[in-house]
Amino acid sequence: STREYLESTVFRSLTEGLVGLCRAAPENPVGWLADCLEGKAAAVQEGGRPTADPRLYLESNVLPTLTAGLAELIKAKPAEPVKWLARWLRSSSGSAPRAEIPTQLADVMQTLRQSLVVSELPRLTILYGTQTGTCEGFAKIVFSFAKARGFDKVTLCRMDQYDTSKLHDEDVVILMTSTFYNGEFPDNALALWKFLDMSEEATSRAKGKSLSNVRFAVFGLGNKKNAENFNRAARNLDARMADLGATRLLPLGLGDEYDPNGHESAFRPWIKALWSSLGVSSARMGLPVRARVEQVTGPQATQGAVTGATCPPDYKTVRIVSNELLTPPGYDREVHVVTFEGAGPYSLLDHILIQPQNPIDLVRRCAARLRLDLDQVVRVSGESVDVPPLVSVRALLEHYVDIGNVANRTFLEGMAAMATDRKQAEELDSLASDMLPGNQYAKISQKDIFSVVDALERFPSVPVTLSHLVSNVPTVVPRYYSICSSPLVAPSRPQVCFVLDTWTSPISGRVFKGLASNHLANLPPGSHVFGKISKGVLVLPEDPATPLVGVALGSGIGVLRGIVSDREAKRRGGGAVSKVLLYYGIRHRDKDYVFKDDLERWQRDGLVDVVLSCSHDQKEFITPATRVLEDVSRVARVFDDGGTYVYCGLGGSVPGIIEDAVRDALCEHRHVSDYIASEYVTQLKGKDRFLVEAYLKDADVENWLKEVSIRKGGRAEVEEAVPVAAQNANAKMFCFQCEQTFLGKGCTTVGVCGKSPELSAMMDLLVHRLKVLSWFLHHTRLVQVRIAADATLQGVDKSVLEEDAEANRFSLEGMFATLTNVNFDTARFVGYNTRVKELTRRAKGRYEEACRAVGEKPKVCPVAVEVNGETEGMGAQDMEDLFVRKGREVGVLGRFKSTKNDALVGLQEMLVYGLKGVCAYADHAYMFKYENAKIYEFLHEALAFLLGREARDVDKVLGMLMRCGECNLTTMDLLHNANATLGTQSPTQVPIKPVAGKCILVSGHDLMLLEQLVQQCSGKAVNVYTHGEMLPAHGYPKLRAYNNLVAHFGVGWQRQGVEFPHFPGSILMTTNCLTPPKDDYRGRLFTAGAVGWPHIPHVPGTDFAAVINRAMELPGFAETDREFSYGVVTAFPRVGSYSVGFGSETVISVADKVLEAVKKGDITRFYVIGGCDGYEGERSYFTDLARNLPPTSVVLTAGCGKYRVNHLEYATIGDTGIPRLLDMGQCNDSYSAVLIASALSKALNCTVHDLPVS
Repeated sequence: STREYLESTVFRSLTEGLVGLCRAAPENPVGWLADCLEGKAAAVQEGGRPTADPRLYLESNVLPTLTAGLAELIKAKPAEPVKWLARWLRSSSGSAPRAEIPTQLADVMQTLRQSLVVSELPRLTILYGTQTGTCEGFAKIVFSFAKARGFDKVTLCRMDQYDTSKLHDEDVVILMTSTFYNGEFPDNALALWKFLDMSEEATSRAKGKSLSNVRFAVFGLGNKKNAENFNRAARNLDARMADLGATRLLPLGLGDEYDPNGHESAFRPWIKALWSSLGVSSARMGLPVRARVEQVTGPQATQGAVTGATCPPDYKTVRIVSNELLTPPGYDREVHVVTFEGAGPYSLLDHILIQPQNPIDLVRRCAARLRLDLDQVVRVSGESVDVPPLVSVRALLEHYVDIGNVANRTFLEGMAAMATDRKQAEELDSLASDMLPGNQYAKISQKDIFSVVDALERFPSVPVTLSHLVSNVPTVVPRYYSICSSPLVAPSRPQVCFVLDTWTSPISGRVFKGLASNHLANLPPGSHVFGKISKGVLVLPEDPATPLVGVALGSGIGVLRGIVSDREAKRRGGGAVSKVLLYYGIRHRDKDYVFKDDLERWQRDGLVDVVLSCSHDQKEFITPATRVLEDVSRVARVFDDGGTYVYCGLGGSVPGIIEDAVRDALCEHRHVSDYIASEYVTQLKGKDRFLVEAYLKDADVENWLKEVSIRKGGRAEVEEAVPVAAQNANAKMFCFQCEQTFLGKGCTTVGVCGKSPELSAMMDLLVHRLKVLSWFLHHTRLVQVRIAADATLQGVDKSVLEEDAEANRFSLEGMFATLTNVNFDTARFVGYNTRVKELTRRAKGRYEEACRAVGEKPKVCPVAVEVNGETEGMGAQDMEDLFVRKGREVGVLGRFKSTKNDALVGLQEMLVYGLKGVCAYADHAYMFKYENAKIYEFLHEALAFLLGREARDVDKVLGMLMRCGECNLTTMDLLHNANATLGTQSPTQVPIKPVAGKCILVSGHDLMLLEQLVQQCSGKAVNVYTHGEMLPAHGYPKLRAYNNLVAHFGVGWQRQGVEFPHFPGSILMTTNCLTPPKDDYRGRLFTAGAVGWPHIPHVPGTDFAAVINRAMELPGFAETDREFSYGVVTAFPRVGSYSVGFGSETVISVADKVLEAVKKGDITRFYVIGGCDGYEGERSYFTDLARNLPPTSVVLTAGCGKYRVNHLEYATIGDTGIPRLLDMGQCNDSYSAVLIASALSKALNCTVHDLPVS
């Protein structure tokens, strides 16, 4: 009606724009508008103050909605729209519209018509490719709303029906397509793609940029679980159109069915951007009407009306020969095999398309809601309407309009604009617009049944008509079924096997059955359907003797049944065929094992080897992935023999989970890394040797599989996150082991620390090779334990029981060298990577010797072991290039890519970094000749663990991480005792001022190297200063006794680039505190221990003669130097001295005083504030925290983080004289906090967790 048209389509947009206009200039809106259009308007006043530029206000707050409403008004009555509107408003038959219309309406309308020059909108051609009809629905949305927005020349066309010769003459082309699992185009999109991609016409035009006058936009419907095939069809179209010279209107839109909000998360912003790019409003409007549906009566008018289904073009009327139920009667997962006749010839692995129809109960519900007579005949007219022009309502709803389709958000948004009930309008608006996690639309559309009919029934105040449905709801499209028979066995009678898709809504309890499967399952023999044979997507090897490994889930067995049946026929004809290794996954053996007789017969005949996995027949959830991993060698040998993999079954993430298992089998069988195996699978796909035919996902099975797979290390996608490998696909490196890492995510071009991509790769290779070395050392120890425990083996040569001390020591240094800010010297890493191979060769030999001694067969290392001369005859640069290439193959980014489970790889790397920390502290302790065999044992066990399949089990990785924490406590205790050889820490004040004379500055952690240097400087008039983590050295009595250990210089490690230029002597770096050296001190810098930098002199061992000699050549500090000359920043103010020496022994020695202070209330809480700190000067949080703590607090600090707080002035604890700020020492001395807490908990008779410690 006129009223409905005005209220739903004109007034909502028109009044919104008018309100904005009147708000801008309440006194004279028309005059303000004229001034604005001429650039003369004053600033808009809101709340008594001017806001944005008036023209910007006009363009953003007025014109978009105003012009949308005007466009509809002018369309209604092109000749005199204003008079027509006024006449209707004054007519007695029309009441006032719901929205208030400003009194200046007529003037505003006239002024706008005179002032605005409306340019002609371009021609739109919307081309879509669809397999299930979903994409057609989205294409119809674009078409309908384009017409509603004033585009008069709009064409909607399926891609296979488009005349490609017209493409170069189009104005704007909108391309929309879905993507099959393997990245294929839908059947009805192939013709257009072949024209664009392969035809001579397209190629020749490309050279001349023949589409240079065409603008285009692309939207794709895909599934992110398909990894590299995600929206491949749409991405190919987008890239090819640009290659041919067309202009991209807006970025490619990529819908994801696995997004919590489905494809619409991407589609809604994409379509709004489309309207904006075309210069029209994106404001909300009611459901547009592009098809007119009118009732007709009388025998002459209804003559020839369609009252049933009509056969689509190129389809045939196909007879149902048989419809057999393969599962037990009454079982809730019915599996049928249907035999057809009359579809025409077919080939192995082809599909058959079947045209379904809506169930009659749904049709009746829809007719009742719209108050329609099912036998009423209607005439349908309009553009791009794919239904008969004269048709009964029953036929229209049953065979043509997909009223069972999910009501999408755009449809609901249109309903919201039309609702006459305010509450219903608000609910519809919320359903359509709320995209937040857990939103109501996601719940009812994904967990319940929410069809178009459901939406209409739920919101009865929306005056939807049959015209709205035909205009906005997609048509019923054919469904694809894989043929499960062989043309050699049944040449004219193809068969399909399918599950009746049935599920019960957890919200409403209603039972849902799939449209096509329900229709097909209920057809009796002798009935007919419309069908068409379609070329399949799988391409099997031509030679049936090619080995084949097949994986089938549920009714996916049909495809493999067809393959084996075909091979049986060929063998009968005298041909050679190979046996198919078939992994068949079902729920219950006694209910779901379909084609059992055929498969068992073929197994007896040697045609197939069936490996069954019944997921629900036992407590453990067993899948084909489980069986593949139990059958590693057989699976891998299929590929070794040039065979092919075929998967058929559920879609979603399930095919990827099975692929992970196959990749793991290849890793284990070939002893290669995940990365190598993953690359190999990619190559198989490119050669059509890794074939996948996946159909719709099953939420229950997928959730079960995902839960088991993720715990066991399978892929785990976070819905809102982009995988690390995808984010960094083009990265030159990937390192995220430290807090400096770029943007807190990872360094991908060059390390923030200064590490190059080449160095990063060589570090990754060294860690990998240390894992291999550790595998042999660990397994040798396991044999040694057996020998020691077995009295019958006591006569074994004792050399077998000896530890490889050199390999133990190298393991520490090698891991330590890969820590951040330790070693940047590529030449040293060439040496490390060469040396580790020699040690591995030796360890492998000792392991094999130990196994022979006990009569055991040696186990095989999970990855390839390189022990031969790979670098023989190579120059230094060639060796470096080789190690870089190999490092990229085994690096962390490669594992992110191959594992596809970011959380799992993150946990594995956490273990690696924990082990690096263990090695750093163990290395410091070893400098004092302190060792603990338990540390080596755990180190090698943990590194070996990371090579095995167990490292793909999240629970086991977490368990190993906890053990790493225990080992770290052992290591810190070892280092604590090693450092104690210098005496027990005791309180002292360390001066922060220069002393006249020659000087050396020492930074890092290694107290043994510091002592050696101080000793060698004695008697040579060379003073030694500490820097960074070396400050606590002054707390050790033995070091403090040296008169030439005179003071501390600077603050934390991160300030060395600013401070070192001001030090007038030699500088020695002993551990992981090195940053890229600057030219103004590079010439006096030295490294020791594991530290290194290219072309910086390295001190081997403990002979510091070169460092001392260089110091003697340098000026040192003068008598006139009263303070250090480096600059001071707010975060690190200058102080005269630092108080150090409050290790655990010191604090525990006054435990009685501390406990008394706790009891008296002089101490209410202990705060441990420390760590290694970072570059950012604005890190004031811990400073502010420490400064504002209550006066009854005690702060314990350690590491370079101390410099954020140790300049603060604190009182003492009551009358004890004990400072409230206690420096425990280096970062490893955080162990003192553990000892102090343990002592306090014992004294207070409570657990550590009960202590007042933060």
